Amino acid sequence: QQPVPPESIRRSVSVDGDIILGGLFPIHSSAETSSGESRCGRMESHRGIQRMEAMIFTLQEVNLNSSLLRYGRHKIQLGGLLFDTCSKDTTALERALEFVKSSLNQEVVGTSYSCLYGNGTILPAVRYSAIVGPAASASTGRAIAKPIRGVVGGAYTQVSVQVANLLRLFAIPQISYASTSSVLGDKTRFEFFARTLPSDVEQARALADIVVHFNWTFVSTVFSKGDYGEGGIQSFESELDKLGVCVAERLLINLEPTKAELDVIVDRLREQQTRARVVVMFTREDHTELFLDAVRRANLSSGFVWLSADGWGKSSLPVKNNTAVANGALTLEIASSEVPGFTSYFTGLRPRGPRAVDNNASFSNHFFDEFWQQKFNCRFVVDPTKNDTVACRDNMRIDAAKFRQEHKVQFVYDAVYAFAHGLEQAKRLVCTEQPPDADTKASGLFDQCVANLSSFPGKELYNLLISPENFFVNSARRKVQFTKNGDGVGAYRIYNYRRNRETGHFDYQEVGEWSNSTGLSWRPDRQIFWSGSLLDVPRSRCSEECEPGQRRMYGRTGAGKDRCCWSCTECAAHQRVADTRDACEDCGELEGPDWNKTRCLRLQVQHMQWGSWYSAVAMALSSIGIICTLLVVGTFLRYNDTPIVKASGRELSYLLLSGCLLCYLMTFLLLMKPSTVACCIQRVGIGLGFSVMYASLLIKTNRIARIFEAASSSARRPQFISPRSQLCIGACLVGVQLGCSALWLMLSPPGTRIQQPSRLEAILRCSIEEKSFLVSLLYNMILIVVCTYYAVRTRSIPENFNESKFIGFTMYTTCIIWLAFLPLYFGTQSSFEVQICTLCVSISLSASVALACLFTPKLYVIYFHPEKNVRRLTLNSGHHRKHASSSGSCGNHKSGSLDSSSTNRLPPQLYRCADKLTSWETTASVSSPVAAATKAAAAAADTADSVRRAEDDDSSSACDSIEMRNLQHSSGGNLADHQQ
Repeated sequence: QQPVPPESIRRSVSVDGDIILGGLFPIHSSAETSSGESRCGRMESHRGIQRMEAMIFTLQEVNLNSSLLRYGRHKIQLGGLLFDTCSKDTTALERALEFVKSSLNQEVVGTSYSCLYGNGTILPAVRYSAIVGPAASASTGRAIAKPIRGVVGGAYTQVSVQVANLLRLFAIPQISYASTSSVLGDKTRFEFFARTLPSDVEQARALADIVVHFNWTFVSTVFSKGDYGEGGIQSFESELDKLGVCVAERLLINLEPTKAELDVIVDRLREQQTRARVVVMFTREDHTELFLDAVRRANLSSGFVWLSADGWGKSSLPVKNNTAVANGALTLEIASSEVPGFTSYFTGLRPRGPRAVDNNASFSNHFFDEFWQQKFNCRFVVDPTKNDTVACRDNMRIDAAKFRQEHKVQFVYDAVYAFAHGLEQAKRLVCTEQPPDADTKASGLFDQCVANLSSFPGKELYNLLISPENFFVNSARRKVQFTKNGDGVGAYRIYNYRRNRETGHFDYQEVGEWSNSTGLSWRPDRQIFWSGSLLDVPRSRCSEECEPGQRRMYGRTGAGKDRCCWSCTECAAHQRVADTRDACEDCGELEGPDWNKTRCLRLQVQHMQWGSWYSAVAMALSSIGIICTLLVVGTFLRYNDTPIVKASGRELSYLLLSGCLLCYLMTFLLLMKPSTVACCIQRVGIGLGFSVMYASLLIKTNRIARIFEAASSSARRPQFISPRSQLCIGACLVGVQLGCSALWLMLSPPGTRIQQPSRLEAILRCSIEEKSFLVSLLYNMILIVVCTYYAVRTRSIPENFNESKFIGFTMYTTCIIWLAFLPLYFGTQSSFEVQICTLCVSISLSASVALACLFTPKLYVIYFHPEKNVRRLTLNSGHHRKHASSSGSCGNHKSGSLDSSSTNRLPPQLYRCADKLTSWETTASVSSPVAAATKAAAAAADTADSVRRAEDDDSSSACDSIEMRNLQHSSGGNLADHQQ
């Protein structure tokens, strides 16, 4: 009886060739017997069979490629030994042992002895495909097994990990077409492992970039137990940690999850639904289906946004019964292209027939026969006892229009070609170069070259495989190259599972792509429809962003979930929000935050602007004062020789007007942008203007007081009452102010400074303190006080000397202004504009009070009563004649007035004395005619004497002398009557 081969041999496909590559594919799913033993389950018709046939297709294409592995006229043929792993790591490890046995060059002898398996079966070497391409020895009759030079596979990460651990012991290179776990990137453990697709580290980066793109900061994760799920989610969470995104729930799906376990996971997600709507999935395909089933049972069809790795991809299995639950999901799939020619190859295959190999050998793939029966639900051998079986017909065909290449087919194709190019590199190293037409088989060089390639060190072959020089462009025009860790170039397509509005069916729509070179890119012609077919991006945040100017306040630890869950608090006005958004930082000196407090900017230095309302008010008042002052000056110059101008004391009046004008001009200096020159002029000008003005008033009040005091005590004229003397006194008084100002400038040189009344204000000001400025006005305050004192003393002089009353009113008002100015000036330090405006207005008001009170009455007489602006120094008036004729015995005496000849002899500078003399005459004649005549005669004599002195003196001295005489004559007991 023919011995039965072991399970590992029966579940394989052998393609003869000179160099043999191994292949591991998940043709069947994993299952367990009732006793708990592992076995192969149902065929995975949509994945494994396509991948296995893709390797066979690629081997044939490489063997037909004239440029690869050609040695002389002959081609070095690639063969393969392909196994089914049954999607189980232990099964895959058992199959991989066959590769090791072949690599150990085990000798297999005909039917007498080949290999003793555990069940005692003796396997003939030539019958079964465990031994590929036996080369029978004519002398010994033995067959030598060909070694496996490399392995394509496996698919699942746990399978690749187990196989890689075994193959590394025998230095057999391995290229996976589907294992993406980051664990396999550890070259200290898997130094012979490579893959034609990127690591899950790249996929984790892609998922993290999508999360950040949509501004999701609080997500949950669901992952499968094993290297794929746990390794992928670990890489993903590592990327999230760098980007400041937090994980709300971290949920693990066991290898064989129950419904109850999955329901608990869904309930955990439901608790975080209001804040963490996005769920990132790193799950196997079968786990994805079971998990979505649990979500459907919980009736959460529109509660979450699913963001899945390539374990879901474009697969139809997870969404088969869960279209409503999966609606709006974003899934990733490694970017791949259809392999040209494979569709026609696969759809043209027929079952139960041997397939020819170029070296006149043949093989068969019984896995394809099983696939055929499952796809068409038929049997090659019909059991007559079963009525539900249908015989497979010869006209059954795979519909090429409906056929879709499985997305890992390209990576199987690339893996085989990578081995072919690597062996080509090795051939150039170990085989002597031959011309293209050389018959290398006849010369024995071909067999020698094959033997050299078969014994080429595995480590060197692996280095050739992943070297930068070993790149190629596949038939889909995609560049195939490995990184230094043996990983493929990372590129992923992003799909949105949604309802097609045209057909009404759910399907996957490509909406974007991610690569490690260009990053994330979205297709502008494709919109993303989220759960519930909404276009608005769902929010997935623990806490909303703080308003501009606010910082985050985290929980107790500030780590983990607390890092994404915070409350907001306002930063101080002078602080900016730190780049980490969780602290406030003080801005530097003369710096302040911008409007949203994200950076500190140099403060804008402020100063008075000509266009501000404060400046407008101050300049308007000052301009009016300047105009009025110039009007008064012009009037006095025009009527310079009239009695009322002369009587007002022209010299002191002009000095007073110059002080007023200087005060008005100070407004414009105070409103200028501070500079060293402007500050110097301000220091001198303000005090100078006040000193000129109040020195003039002081001299006037002092002169009147001294005249009346001297008149009551003696006939001697007071000293220093002439115009020249008054100007000298005024110059001395002003000189004191100038001296103090000069000393101040020397002790504290003028300049500017930037003042900060608050952290956010920078004001350019003159470098003087408010207290120093107040001290500088102390001298003027003394002048005001003294002047007011004299104004009070002279308040009751005769009506004819009523200018002292105007001076008194001026000083009272000035005192009120200055008393109000001090609290206003120091109380408005919080606003420099108000403070400077207050100073300008106070200076202008001080000048305006003096200008209005002292000069308005004179202008009124000059312009509206010019008849009063005349000399009354003659007796020709009816009033004087009347009193003269009634005087009786005094008829021959002159009535106390100057005759016309005396009047004509008066110089012009004495005309202003006429009012004083006439007033005295009138008053005296009314009180006593006799006494009036007597006193008039004495006054006339004194006046004549004063007239003669006036020839050599000035008008003021003459008038003062006359005034003194009049007061002396009136002081004979009645002076008090004039001072009531």
